[in-house]
Amino acid sequence: MKKLFKILAMLTSFSVLTRTLGFLFRILLSRSIGAEGLGAYQIAFSIYMVLETFISSGLPLVISKITSVSVTSNNKKKEFSSVSAALIIGLITAIILCSVVLIFRNVFSLLFTDKRCLNILITLLPALVFSSVYSILRGNIWGHKKYFWVSLTEFVEQLIRAVFCVIIFAFFYTACDAVMVATLSMVVACVLSSVLVFIVYLKIGGKFYNPKGQFKPILKESVPITIVKIVSSLLMPIISIIIPLRLVSIGYTNEQALSIFGVAMGMTFPLLYIPSTLIGALSMTLIPDLSSALSTQNYTDINTRINFSMKFALFVAFLFAPVFYALGSPIGEFLYSNTQSGVFLTYASPLVIPICVTGITTSCLNALNLEVKSFRNYLISSVFLFFSIIFLTKSLGILSLVWGMGASLVMAIILNIRLLNKKLNSNFFNFSYLLKLFACSIPAVLISKFTYSLLSKFLPLFFSLGFSCVIAEIFFLLLALILNLYNLSFLNFKKLVPKKPSFSTKLFNKKLKNKKS
Repeated sequence: MKKLFKILAMLTSFSVLTRTLGFLFRILLSRSIGAEGLGAYQIAFSIYMVLETFISSGLPLVISKITSVSVTSNNKKKEFSSVSAALIIGLITAIILCSVVLIFRNVFSLLFTDKRCLNILITLLPALVFSSVYSILRGNIWGHKKYFWVSLTEFVEQLIRAVFCVIIFAFFYTACDAVMVATLSMVVACVLSSVLVFIVYLKIGGKFYNPKGQFKPILKESVPITIVKIVSSLLMPIISIIIPLRLVSIGYTNEQALSIFGVAMGMTFPLLYIPSTLIGALSMTLIPDLSSALSTQNYTDINTRINFSMKFALFVAFLFAPVFYALGSPIGEFLYSNTQSGVFLTYASPLVIPICVTGITTSCLNALNLEVKSFRNYLISSVFLFFSIIFLTKSLGILSLVWGMGASLVMAIILNIRLLNKKLNSNFFNFSYLLKLFACSIPAVLISKFTYSLLSKFLPLFFSLGFSCVIAEIFFLLLALILNLYNLSFLNFKKLVPKKPSFSTKLFNKKLKNKKS
């Protein structure tokens, strides 16, 4: 258990650092290339992520499983042959995808409202090739349970992107297109992170054996996983295409549509997913724990873990949602110098809650071998999102995305919890706990609004916003503690304070000392 907590703490720390660096990089991008440029980059990048899903979803997962089994059985030949086969499959797939984009570039250009999007996508293609090497070798490292190296490579990738952009923007910005600089930073990061993973792979004893006999088993196991991931990943690029087109159809120019979309997806939504960083490590450790308990049919342990995870996800979500709602405008102004992103954050702040709960319920279903049914729930719930952005954009504008995502996430939660209840014959939705958290959040919203309105008259934005956030969080935590929504029993201070020896212990130690002398 102690080892598990150490791993959990390490994964959480690296995840927070990586997400923080990525978030700071996003702020740098928004300030350097503007909302319109960020919108174009976001659209092209969403298409690139679909292409990367072909090589970074099924293959790494299969390699990690094969590696784990091979380590247990000490079958080095199968491990290294599988890695070699997966690398060949991944590289061939990446080259084919790059060729398709280049050959049918005119077809891809029809998907974009801005011609820069196609240039960005083509510039990103070399990253696809290096990502195939990176993801597969990283899957092997993960299979060896080298969590430190896996986390470090993710952090280094974000660090390289940020440093590259800072250097270019500082010294060569006037001679370069800012959007292309951001794109090149992604390519450079993929190249260098692939080199790092390759070095780590060799460092832990990795080799390359003849892949003969491993192609068919790897393809058989990885293709279904990849298909599921591809269909899931298609949602964002489709949205990236539909929303700007719908905005243009109701009177916006291409530039305005890209700018609004860039504000929503490039500035606001990364903030909404910050709480997921805190529950990400829990999800990562939850899957093997539930799988192990399921193999022994320990349903009491399964129910306990799922109930705890649900409460934890809700609690983390409500830590952020009140602050985002109350202080959305100053947060957008401080981070991006963009009031529009802050207003959008205020409207979208309730989405934090279903985002966290959907993430944790999906992890539970995956651990219980219900991936296909979880994917089915995802498809059903996505209908509400498409309905909203197609039919409600005319009256709601970009806010149709908020309403659509809200409806989609809530439906996914209902279907996921229903599936969990049916599978385990239990009830995992604690409505009273949700109401108590909501009751705590209302005073937190009011106190943060009042504090900011008072402090902003005397203090700079950084201090007035910071103090308001801290006071709101303290107030929320105190109310939650009073309502017994969490407890501090894990802080056993008695263990931290050295216990004074009794009189008999002192006497025994004195006799022992005299005897030795």
